[in-house]
Amino acid sequence: MKHLAMGLTVAAILVTAGPAFGEVFVLAGGGRVVGELLNKDESPREKFVIGTSGGGKVTLAASQVKQMLHTPPLELEYETIKPRYPDTVEGQWALAEWCRERSLAAQRQSRLERIIELDPDHAPARRALGYHQHGGRWVTREQLMAESGYKPYKGRYRTAQEIELLERKRKLDVAEKEWFGKLKRWRGWLGGEKDAEGRRGILGIKNPLAVKALAASLENDPVDNARLLCVETLARIGDRQAVKALAVRSIEDPVEEVRLTCLDHLEKLKDPDVTAYYVGKLADKSNRVINLAAVGLGRVKDPSAVAPLIDALVTTHKFKAPQAGGPGSMTTTFGTGPGGSGAPGGGGLSMGGKPKIYSLHLRNQAVLDALVAVTGQNFNFDQRAWKYWYAAQKKTAPLDARRD
Repeated sequence: MKHLAMGLTVAAILVTAGPAFGEVFVLAGGGRVVGELLNKDESPREKFVIGTSGGGKVTLAASQVKQMLHTPPLELEYETIKPRYPDTVEGQWALAEWCRERSLAAQRQSRLERIIELDPDHAPARRALGYHQHGGRWVTREQLMAESGYKPYKGRYRTAQEIELLERKRKLDVAEKEWFGKLKRWRGWLGGEKDAEGRRGILGIKNPLAVKALAASLENDPVDNARLLCVETLARIGDRQAVKALAVRSIEDPVEEVRLTCLDHLEKLKDPDVTAYYVGKLADKSNRVINLAAVGLGRVKDPSAVAPLIDALVTTHKFKAPQAGGPGSMTTTFGTGPGGSGAPGGGGLSMGGKPKIYSLHLRNQAVLDALVAVTGQNFNFDQRAWKYWYAAQKKTAPLDARRD
């Protein structure tokens, strides 16, 4: 087809081209025809009868057409007018601008790429394609990042090492989710005809990737016996996360049998991370949590817990009580502090109409029991005596586990 003169405007081109309609027929031998399929109902198809925008007809054998594309009107219009633009920088730039005005991004990009093939230093086309000058050459951000060792990954540029770690984590997450499904299935069999099979499935788990699912079931399952199965399995796996899950439930579980079963396994493991977890709980606001942590320390018998246990023999806690006095009244209460022997006491102050805050110093029997279990000594709640003894032990030799 004869090229249009360079001075021809886009509007004039459209008038010359006429309306675009129908489909794009990609030919087996290369090239394409734009038009409307006139024999739509032919079946089986032997030929394509195509009406062109100029009012003519083209008949093609079915074997001549590789693909028929149903294209939106604007894209059809683009296919119709594209051959009318000269294959020069100026002609392709005019066609690229026509595409930009009609938001045909893919078509515009193809024309811009053709322009830089014709003129590698065409600055407007380069900038439109995302290039900029760097060290005397045209480069894209992607090229610069690649040269610096970065690759695109989920919307961000990352190093190969980061991508490897993220991919590894993604695969681990997928594997962990699969264990949630397996555990749910076996759990559903408990108490039914497949009870024995369900128990075997849960108790037979050895993969550490199942720990997250087991820990979630241990925390949320309402049936004690099902949760005890999770305890047994976590203890058998025995990795760091499994042990942590057992330590957490040994304090937080509402059922004593579950807590004590967790402790039975933790006592055998002698894991310093368990000691550290319990020691951290000795500073909890809840007096109940402090004593449950002390029970755990008494079972694991780690000498490194002696000093924190001494500090936790007597702990101070605040409690609220409704104000009995009338509006505007003020009451005070006073109590003795723990002193050298750790005697309980407390005090509080409140204004009328507001809840009263009590501060109470509580002796923690479980903490004392743990100290006795670990050291073989007993100074009751006399913190001063415990500290003197402990200091003397440190001067002579490292404190061993309980001495008889």
